[in-house]
Amino acid sequence: MMDRDLRATLLAILLCAAAVVLQSTLLHWVALRGVKPDLALIILVFAAVRRGSMSGQVTGFVSGLVEDLVSLSPVGFHALIRTVVGFLYGRMEGNVFVDPILMPLLLTIIATVLKGVLSGLAVVLFSLAAPGFRAFAGPLWIELGYNAFLAPFVFGLLGLVRPLRAKEKDKL
Repeated sequence: MMDRDLRATLLAILLCAAAVVLQSTLLHWVALRGVKPDLALIILVFAAVRRGSMSGQVTGFVSGLVEDLVSLSPVGFHALIRTVVGFLYGRMEGNVFVDPILMPLLLTIIATVLKGVLSGLAVVLFSLAAPGFRAFAGPLWIELGYNAFLAPFVFGLLGLVRPLRAKEKDKL
């Protein structure tokens, strides 16, 4: 039988990868000025806070690689950013009470801003060709609004998935 942590991590990776594919294909219908919600980021935040930093790092890295492969960004760009986000949020495991509305909202807002800051740093540090890129421009705020609105709903749905629940609820 597969270990609970491994099963939870694989499920989180699968959900994030599916969200990345959904974002790159179907979510263009809800795009506002070319900006779509980042469902994979919300799922990553949920999984990392519930399952810990190792699960968060691995999920972030693999989902970031999937996003790199379906986008025009350099391979490793999103993988690096999502790995850092997964690690940082995973460090909160067991230390944050996640209520149904406020904490998903706050955690996702902070993760979206962190993603913007890390993206900006990566563009500058690695001299990436990103014409017109500005970390705190309009697209970031649109994505922040989308993510903040969707976070309580996504957290609520993911809370129903048994393998993704917090570790302390696991039974041996």
